[in-house]
Amino acid sequence: MNPVILSGSDNVCLIMMKTQPVFLLGFGGVGRALARQICDASAMHERRNKLRLQIIGIADSSGVLMDGSGFCDPALEQLITRKVRGEKLTTDGPQMLTGVRSPIPSNAIVVDTTATDATVPIILEAKARGCGVVLANKLPLAGPISGWDEITASKARWETTCGSALPVISTLDTLLNSGDEVTRIEGSLSGTLGYLSSELAAGTPFGEAVRVAKAQGYTEPDPRQDLGGKDVARKALILARMLGYRLEMSDVQIESLYPVEMDALSVDEFMREVDSLNASMAARAAALTAGGKKLRYAATIENGQCKAGLVGADPDTKLGGIRTTDSIVIFTTQYFSDNPVAVSGRGAGQVVTASGCLGDVVSLAKEM
Repeated sequence: MNPVILSGSDNVCLIMMKTQPVFLLGFGGVGRALARQICDASAMHERRNKLRLQIIGIADSSGVLMDGSGFCDPALEQLITRKVRGEKLTTDGPQMLTGVRSPIPSNAIVVDTTATDATVPIILEAKARGCGVVLANKLPLAGPISGWDEITASKARWETTCGSALPVISTLDTLLNSGDEVTRIEGSLSGTLGYLSSELAAGTPFGEAVRVAKAQGYTEPDPRQDLGGKDVARKALILARMLGYRLEMSDVQIESLYPVEMDALSVDEFMREVDSLNASMAARAAALTAGGKKLRYAATIENGQCKAGLVGADPDTKLGGIRTTDSIVIFTTQYFSDNPVAVSGRGAGQVVTASGCLGDVVSLAKEM
């Protein structure tokens, strides 16, 4: 804590300013956006929260950089520019897994914005040393239940794992802390699959919809990473574990939008073969939208079970009424049974996700 003295004509006020070290795991789009937001919001956080966030380390698959006194804004901007140009974080430093662990101070907050489970050993070691952890990366929380227990036991935040900056995790946490009983969670948690669902329901051939989605950047470079439903399933598993369900990923029922045999194809081969799914997907969509229902790819958590797949939602329900590219999570509880609690809005985007991470960092820093 650093004291800041504010003086006036009649009094002197002593305010304790906390300096919080932050270590960034991952310096892709979200990590860079978070670094910029920390810089841009520094004056506000000093004024509002008496908090000074100090980025003391950055690591990605290309290397590790450390500065115990904190990177200044110009230095961070240079690093951002270097990464945008496609250059390595550093040309002479150790790679992330071999060089990041021991230097992280025990009072730091480690922020994981990667999309790999290679960070799990780093996070677990940081937790063991007393660090706080903020996760945008779902994989550590959707791995073995033992890892979930260790990571979430204390000093951890993971708001952005289930809907970018939408307050899904904090809403569920509040409901549970209030003593309410959450009996069902239902959610549309993928803008990509929401878009494809709407196109299917409108009669667009599945292969054409996939090609357009890929061309527009709605899918991952390999669309099967979206079409397989595993990303939605991971989000559902995180929510299920928050309810106390001791589930592993293998317990989640996942409906893939392509047959497992197509995993053996290259991306180009898959894109050439995807039209072979047109008839079966059209029939599936027609069956689910009979009677005017809306086609959605949704996660459902109820009675100790967790699943993700296509459903037909009544148009007058909250799930059926959302814009298909938005995310929504609906909590049916003992207190909110007739009119369930819903959190909805834009559920993706690098800048939005970074802002959610920043909110988690500030919240955790104040707790620590």
